[in-house]
Amino acid sequence: MTHTRRNATTPTGKPLPTDRVLAHEHLAVTRASCAAKGPFTARDLESVTEVPARRCGLVLAFVRAYGLVESAPGRSTYRPTEAGERAAEAWESGEEKGLRAVREAWQTSWFARGASRRLAQGPALRIGLVSKLMMLSNADEKRRRKVEILVDLMVAVGMLRPEGDGYLRWNENAAIPKPRTRSRTAAAGSVAAGVPLDASDENAEREGSIPPPRPHNEAPASQTTNEDLIRLLSPPILLADLARLSAEDMVSLHGHLHGLAAILAKLRGPSMT
Repeated sequence: MTHTRRNATTPTGKPLPTDRVLAHEHLAVTRASCAAKGPFTARDLESVTEVPARRCGLVLAFVRAYGLVESAPGRSTYRPTEAGERAAEAWESGEEKGLRAVREAWQTSWFARGASRRLAQGPALRIGLVSKLMMLSNADEKRRRKVEILVDLMVAVGMLRPEGDGYLRWNENAAIPKPRTRSRTAAAGSVAAGVPLDASDENAEREGSIPPPRPHNEAPASQTTNEDLIRLLSPPILLADLARLSAEDMVSLHGHLHGLAAILAKLRGPSMT
């Protein structure tokens, strides 16, 4: 009973790629599985990709979850779906065409929608995108590495474009998901296409877009030093403000805030006299 609970997937969890292989190996297994001419097993993929069969099986769980392969008769046997066959045909015409086909197969997934919304205002730190996807997938810290691999995969297929200083940008050449309406017709169309409706997607739609950074001249000029301090500390800090900070700045800010909180706790605590 304990073993079953430990390995069961939580009801609100989303399928994530295995962290036992790197992104390029994951992509190689994906390509080989789409190119199969009939039913196949993980052992068959091992001979093509040189990735151990056990790890190929772990990769196939993710590939199957997002519509490129499906279960076939027989134990641990799979076959390409129509989307997988289209991807294989595109790959035969060229690497970029194959990757574009994978992007199209993934464009309605929760992670593509979540990433495109997170990066709608422009580049963001990778660590921020990982945290967003962890929240959407209900992943705890033990599964962070899997989310990191997912981001690597999105970079590998061309959904995300790396920029300097740890920033990622949504690739304008990637298929950008259209906003999903909440009508019954749209929901029925998604189910008919074999794409599950995620509650996290609906929650993400309710989130407002991140406002632009606050202008520096928003408040009138102050006349005294005390007014300067009040002017700096009074306005709330927006996400757009934090997005302009480097990773080192964020760590430094965390340390300063922690120290400020400790001092305020002493100042506002009960008197010792």
